[in-house]
Amino acid sequence: MATTRLIPLHLNKGKTMAQCLEDRLAYALNGEKNEQGKYVSCYECDEKNADVEFLLQKKMYHNQVAEIRGNEVIAYQIRQSFKPGEITPEKANELGYELAMNFTKGNYSFVVSTHTDKAHIHNHIIFNSVSIDGKRKFKNFYLSSMVLRKISDCLCLENGLSVIKKPMTHSERKAKGAYPRKTNFKDKRIEFLKDIQNKTFKGKGKGYITWAKRFNAKQMAKTILFLQEREISSYEELCKITDERTEQIDKLRNSMKEHEARLEKNKKMQNAIINYSKNKNCFDAYKASGYSKKYYSEHEAEIIRFEAAREIYKEVGNKDLFNLKNLREEYGTILEIKKSEYREYKKLRKDIYDYYVARKNLEMLYMDEKRRTENERKRENSHLENVL
Repeated sequence: MATTRLIPLHLNKGKTMAQCLEDRLAYALNGEKNEQGKYVSCYECDEKNADVEFLLQKKMYHNQVAEIRGNEVIAYQIRQSFKPGEITPEKANELGYELAMNFTKGNYSFVVSTHTDKAHIHNHIIFNSVSIDGKRKFKNFYLSSMVLRKISDCLCLENGLSVIKKPMTHSERKAKGAYPRKTNFKDKRIEFLKDIQNKTFKGKGKGYITWAKRFNAKQMAKTILFLQEREISSYEELCKITDERTEQIDKLRNSMKEHEARLEKNKKMQNAIINYSKNKNCFDAYKASGYSKKYYSEHEAEIIRFEAAREIYKEVGNKDLFNLKNLREEYGTILEIKKSEYREYKKLRKDIYDYYVARKNLEMLYMDEKRRTENERKRENSHLENVL
């Protein structure tokens, strides 16, 4: 279990940028907190000269792109705190490095210092606000803290650590009255997720666990986070949601096809009205000429359009339906319904893939457990037969 927080570090009044960077890095790299630098790792900088290297990158940016602004963000700090007794300092530093690398995508220098001076091991990750090449600044985008937390949760799950339950919203807390801190991790949903985590590595040897952490754990971590975010408490509930959404998608697809057919028919009728009225005089003249071949060759396109329109009139049968104003109004109404259905269809289609992946992963997990149980039973029966 790890909590995360992203903190912008600003340029303080009365201090130079160099002084501000030195102060912020000095606290993170305090030897009394990280066992004299034992748990420190860096990317594209050296822990002893990190402030100088940050400044050089900033100088490139300010010379080429933009000048220094008041209260400028000079760096960002990520705090990552772990549950007491759940992780070693070495592993915490490794996860902190991975978190920083994934979050910054390797575009920004950073320092990871793991503090062990408190009951809970925690990381202080400081990364430069300017990229390594000095061409751009990090943008603290909307919901960046949520993205940071997701990356951290994924890393925790991949490495067999617990994750924090999704916090209640303000309205949910208000409805319940008090925030149930003590029972926060003991509900049915969390027990279901823990069960999945246990099943993933149950009965596996050391070699398998190493392989799983490299290849399979990433996928399972994403699945567990997905189930947690959607507040799904059982495999049966996941199947129910998947089936319901699949049914919704099928209904919407069929409805859109029906509306598309109606729109096509409506458009044909509108064109028939226009072509019938535009070319009727031409056809009457052709008829009056005794269906002259010469007249036909001179007005072939007009005559063909009239005859096609007349066929549509015959096909529909009811001439009262051929009202251009009513047809256009009907077309607009059907089109709006179809657009609304398509928006809903697109949203469901985008979401259903994640549900299918989660369902498939759980099915594989449960099948593996079932196969393992059957093999154990066969071995026991074989042993009994040998004894007898």
